[in-house]
Amino acid sequence: MVNTLRRELTQRQAKVLEAVEEFVLGHGYAPTIRQLGSTLKIASPSAVLKHLRSLESKGYIRREGGEVRVAGLPALLESQLRVPVAGLVPAGGPREAFDVSGEAMDVPSWMVGRRRGNVFCIRADGKSMIDAYIDDGDHVLMERTNTANSGEMVVAMLEDGSVTLKRLRRDSGQVFLVPENPAFQPIEAPGAKILGRVIGVLRKY
Repeated sequence: MVNTLRRELTQRQAKVLEAVEEFVLGHGYAPTIRQLGSTLKIASPSAVLKHLRSLESKGYIRREGGEVRVAGLPALLESQLRVPVAGLVPAGGPREAFDVSGEAMDVPSWMVGRRRGNVFCIRADGKSMIDAYIDDGDHVLMERTNTANSGEMVVAMLEDGSVTLKRLRRDSGQVFLVPENPAFQPIEAPGAKILGRVIGVLRKY
């Protein structure tokens, strides 16, 4: 991504550029000066701006209308990446382990970022996560992982082998899989196995 003909960066400038790139790949848009300062633990906005001006003068970024553009990233943000589709996952009551469909679908590369090769897609079946903007039939982008933080949305396998899409909650040593729809009840799941965590939702109207 870095053009070797550009002027060499200092170690600090390289870290600032890396932070900008990581933010863009993770969010799909550039950070504000305050967001970048928070990421880099630089309290002074003027200090952050000084680094950005140095990167701009060396040809690594450009600033347009107050927004940062990283050289080489626009094509990445517009590109597509093919990820496997694992099949239906209940966003309702738990059901036997989700089907392996053998299919794949194209998703925007910026949604995957640097997680390439560790991402799959499922199709939600049910409305238990409707208040988290995951509706019946939505394609949900998942990162493969066996760990997740309390509050994250996950696909989990229960002790009986059934799977479900819910929000993970840990409270006083207890584990719950919580729906985002008051019509459904939380599931107490001390032995639940995390299969992946939600990183995005794709919907066609």
